[in-house]
Amino acid sequence: MAEGNGLPACRSAAEIAAAVGAGDGTALAETDGALARIEARDGAVRAWQWLDPEIARSAARAVDAAAEKGPLAGAGVGLKDIIDTTDWPTENGVATDKGRQPTEDATAVTRLKAAGAVIIGKTVTTECAFLTPGKTRNPHDPERTPGGSSQGSGAAVGGAMVPLALGSQTVGSVLRPASFCGAWAMKPSWGLIPRTGMMALSHILDHIGVYGRSARDLALTIDVLSGDDGRDAASQMAKPSRLAAGLGGQPVARPRFVLLRDYAWPEIEPASAKLFGDLAERLGAPTLDMPPLYDDIFDVAQEILACDLAANLGERYRRAGELISPGLREWFVRGFSIGTDHYLSRINTLHKMRMGFPGVIGDFDAAIAPVTAGEAPKDLSNTGNPKFCLLWTSLGVPAINVPAFKGPAGMPVGVQVIGRHGADLETLRAAEWLGRELGAEMV
Repeated sequence: MAEGNGLPACRSAAEIAAAVGAGDGTALAETDGALARIEARDGAVRAWQWLDPEIARSAARAVDAAAEKGPLAGAGVGLKDIIDTTDWPTENGVATDKGRQPTEDATAVTRLKAAGAVIIGKTVTTECAFLTPGKTRNPHDPERTPGGSSQGSGAAVGGAMVPLALGSQTVGSVLRPASFCGAWAMKPSWGLIPRTGMMALSHILDHIGVYGRSARDLALTIDVLSGDDGRDAASQMAKPSRLAAGLGGQPVARPRFVLLRDYAWPEIEPASAKLFGDLAERLGAPTLDMPPLYDDIFDVAQEILACDLAANLGERYRRAGELISPGLREWFVRGFSIGTDHYLSRINTLHKMRMGFPGVIGDFDAAIAPVTAGEAPKDLSNTGNPKFCLLWTSLGVPAINVPAFKGPAGMPVGVQVIGRHGADLETLRAAEWLGRELGAEMV
């Protein structure tokens, strides 16, 4: 969705924060610009679940009045509507939670506010961040899906309404919308960002992810969000990242990439298979198939997810199952049927897979892989094939969407850059290099 129609451009969060911090712009002006873009564009896209312009403007005025400007000063953010906010309801995309009003902000929200970011509103999620689509459409073609489950966040940034948004990823819910909508996005290492105050699907698999307009936007935001909050066990002893400082150093030497093909590769569309084959040749990246240890990842991850989902959300099912979609009800039944011994066996298998991945990636700096089978499908009844992200999410490793390509219909197709657990800076540096090499630009 190109800029135009007399609307203010959607600058990157890094550009906004630098200008506001230097006194060359105001958070209020940036917020008014974001609200104008939303008013002009969201009628067709429907990315937003909750908006209150006066709440956003009041927050922007507070940023402008503050003596110290934070690292995200004035940057507008959309929050997936499974992240608790005291200023807006958080209904998790499900009828059982209609009218739910949190009394405490999620840790991520508290940290964004402290950094000077302006929360513009809440973005649409699929039902319980799972399968059933919400109302959002792709910002580049309203007949196509924006992906899921963080569909509103991906469309809001890919549609140039706001520079930043947060989503969640348990399978492919951040990177798939980023690929379909043409946004930069990063799912950092599992545990780097605490999930306190976010609806839980699976403690083992859930991540908070970030959408931005550049690699630097991702770095600045993850630096703000990262580090132990004393409440999420997955983040225990996690140190705040220093990604932005790492990106600001010497130019990155040409990374050594490897193209990894996993169980989902046979489902890639021919045009995308050619894109990735040509990319591997251009980068001098060898192509490796994942070893047999990872053959069962689909069943392993699905059964862990089903069991965790039933444990975390089962109260909703028991209390008001008729308000939940048939598809999600089937997952509850599946999860309740999994025995403890089988669940623990699956957890043990996943642990072995996680421990084995550094040996797979070997001496390479990062891996590349598809994010999706291809362009966003012309089908609003589902959110697209999530399989191309499932392995990397399950392993808990950093994964980044670089908005690099266009498919046969001119729709965005992303490249996934994957690294070792804990190597978030190295992975982001490789992704930034690849973005420059491929001329990755957001409209």
